[in-house]
Amino acid sequence: MRKLVCLAALAFLAFGLNAQENPIAKINREPGWCTIFHKWGFIGDSLCSGEHEYLRADGGKGYNDNYAYSWGQRMVAAIGGATGENYSQGGETAKGWIDHFWENPCNRNADADAKADPKQVYIIALGENDINTGIAPGDVTKDIDKADYTKNADTFIGHYAGIIQRVKSIQPKARFFIVTMPLDGRDVKIGFNAQIRRLPEVFDKVYLMDLERFAPDYTDKEFRSRYFVMGHMNAAGYQWTAWMFMTYIDWIIERNMEDFADIAFVR
Repeated sequence: MRKLVCLAALAFLAFGLNAQENPIAKINREPGWCTIFHKWGFIGDSLCSGEHEYLRADGGKGYNDNYAYSWGQRMVAAIGGATGENYSQGGETAKGWIDHFWENPCNRNADADAKADPKQVYIIALGENDINTGIAPGDVTKDIDKADYTKNADTFIGHYAGIIQRVKSIQPKARFFIVTMPLDGRDVKIGFNAQIRRLPEVFDKVYLMDLERFAPDYTDKEFRSRYFVMGHMNAAGYQWTAWMFMTYIDWIIERNMEDFADIAFVR
């Protein structure tokens, strides 16, 4: 136990945090510094798409990507005057995203093309489906070719980094907020999250929202009764996530104000 406490303390120090500082300890219902971004892009899977799960008449499960209820659209609604586009769909993986939203856009969100309209800022929330594909999490120190993203390794982090590199090729000054997966009892997530967590070391203008460390327990019965219907969030859950993300992003900007001084010139 003593060793675990020491390791936890070192982890906080490594991220510039003290043991009492949690960016989302108190969730605010205001956008804060998120208002400095006017054009948002949301890259992800079903949980990024406002997907609602329901029972069909035949007793089977149905799934609906309800973008209007997604946390991204609830964010831009709260900001007011901002726009945001969902480059996301249920079941998406990091590798699949490159095919479905970049190379030859063919997706359930009206074939949204991520190349068509570069944004100022992107949130990337992927990994929930990747962990079920058998793909290796990879290693940021070996799997990323910064000179040519087409040579990245065929691993989760190789493809994830390739998304950032592709977007940077059309909008080099864009900011990225990347999200680790909250734990839900599946320990396989830890290895994938470990690689996501290291991407700010590789790329500039990339900031970490570490839900593995700081988010509530998504397996908690009360939490799920409030915010989930079966395996996906309900409308309140996506709204709560929007507030959580805005709180976390506001916290990051407040501590890195100089990094965002030129955001008005990112167009």
